[in-house]
Amino acid sequence: MEVKIARTAGFCWGVRRTVDQVMQVADQGRGPVVTLGPIIHNPQAVARMRDKGVGTVAAIAEVAAGTTVVVRTHGAIRSELEGAAARGLEVVDGTCPYVKYPQAMAQRLSREGYHLVIVGDADHAEVKGVVSYCEGPCTVVKPGAVVPSIKDKKVAVIAQTTCIGADFERIVGALALRHKEVRAVNTICNDTEERQEDARALATSVDAVVVVGGKNSANTRHLAEICRAIQPRTWHVETASELDPGWFAGCQVVGISAGASTPDWVVTGVGDWLRALA
Repeated sequence: MEVKIARTAGFCWGVRRTVDQVMQVADQGRGPVVTLGPIIHNPQAVARMRDKGVGTVAAIAEVAAGTTVVVRTHGAIRSELEGAAARGLEVVDGTCPYVKYPQAMAQRLSREGYHLVIVGDADHAEVKGVVSYCEGPCTVVKPGAVVPSIKDKKVAVIAQTTCIGADFERIVGALALRHKEVRAVNTICNDTEERQEDARALATSVDAVVVVGGKNSANTRHLAEICRAIQPRTWHVETASELDPGWFAGCQVVGISAGASTPDWVVTGVGDWLRALA
């Protein structure tokens, strides 16, 4: 059995940058270190950081004086950052630059008088952060959901960085037929689009697909959805321990895709398990 690993499987550069920042701060030994929320949506990576003494807090109010705070890849709510500054806490901003872009656009477009529409998951940390930078009316539309009625004539649309392009396009098209002015700004991460294209290509050329990554990772779940639509024998797992030999009966070629927050060693572990099965 051949094992094919997608070219873009594993950490994207933005996640790798943030993880490296956390490890550097922890190694400097300059006092307690915490991340504001899980640094990335991967339990295995978070566990490794915990082993290095890096804690996790849900809010700045939980941070003790003298602690260094690292902002996670998904960014943070504006008021939390302002609270950290007011307390004089040392903050290391690990926000991915691709996430900073929709934050900046949310602020700019709302200041220009647009009703902002964000295509994404309202409960996701990234979207909560983007919403906090909006200074006017804002509506979050979940991909696949009915586009709500908006009274304002001027509407601007941006997207969660891990949004699927077709979902963004559908909502922009629907709004364009309802409003006098619709401004669309594509804030989908280039890495996300490339990773999704790689997943589609992989799914068409294999007998089964394993998508590796955190169950609470939006971009990993999207990869699994994309692959499953093409190759029904698609499974989403966090580690090799979840794999079942029966899934791969009769397979000649198995593909591996992985979310942007999936550590390389986890992807390698899944690949080794499949090769051992072969």
